[in-house]
Amino acid sequence: MRLRHPASLLALTLTLFVGAASASAQDTTTVPAPAPTPVIAVAGSLVAGVDISGMDAATALTTVNAAFAQQIMITIDTRVFKVRSSQLEAVYDTQTAVTEAVARTVGGNTPVTTKYNETKLKDQVKRILRLSSDKGSVSAWVIRAKPMIKPGKAGSAPNGKLVENQIRAAIRQPLLRAQQEAIPLVKVNPSATLEQLGYVVVVSKGERLVRLYAPVAGKAKAVLKFKVAVGAPSFPTPAGKFTIVIMEKDPWWNPPDSDWAKDSEPVPPGPGNPLGTRWMGLDRDNIGLHGTPDSGSLGSYASHGCIRMFIPSAEKLYSLVDVGTPVVIF
Repeated sequence: MRLRHPASLLALTLTLFVGAASASAQDTTTVPAPAPTPVIAVAGSLVAGVDISGMDAATALTTVNAAFAQQIMITIDTRVFKVRSSQLEAVYDTQTAVTEAVARTVGGNTPVTTKYNETKLKDQVKRILRLSSDKGSVSAWVIRAKPMIKPGKAGSAPNGKLVENQIRAAIRQPLLRAQQEAIPLVKVNPSATLEQLGYVVVVSKGERLVRLYAPVAGKAKAVLKFKVAVGAPSFPTPAGKFTIVIMEKDPWWNPPDSDWAKDSEPVPPGPGNPLGTRWMGLDRDNIGLHGTPDSGSLGSYASHGCIRMFIPSAEKLYSLVDVGTPVVIF
């Protein structure tokens, strides 16, 4: 019998080993990991009134965004006027609301945080009133440093406050966009009265004064005057046309996102609160009119942009104005 050469034996052994390894590899089956179970919104889950029950987050977001993408329909008598979100510069934080809603363990409505341009909203109200009125118009403020009143005309027109309220409601609740109650045309009273027009607040930075204008015998007249402090040179109070959008009695002071306040803590209502006892916030620039415990600063350029008032003066102004009151700063 002839013996194999050792090298031949080694080659045969390697061949058998590789073959066995290959067979072993072919027999190995990789089992894929199970797909994660999607989180589903529980029954009764709503986002700004939109039902997302049984939906995952992606489907719910698409559904809610579609609802907010609808135009706002305002019906005056038998005519329909459309308002787009872009005309209001409206922005909706639907992502945060949907995430919160899907994570809830019990049903309920999750509101959507919305932002819009107050001036643009007023412009749309004026447009609808102009196009829908039957030659009739109420008196209106001409907003400027020294306000004037534009006289109205006899005839028929819709109630402007109802138009404004319907637009505001539809901004936050998309289910109201397709249809709300029709607003009728009614005979208008063209006279300029306080009940119809309300007040206008005018802030003169140069004089460090606030004047409150009201209709008196059909004319604009400054009926109250308050000494104030305005922004220091390094934190100037912005000029322009604003609107009061928030009113708070005995407010908390929360540090703004600014370097000068980065080490500050919130201050609860009380004698030392930097906002005094009343806060009347404006629609942009994070400024407002408020009382101050530092009455010695009044009449100067001393604030971080807001308009400081003597606490009793702020309380008096607060009792007269309302959300929606125009404010002019010059």
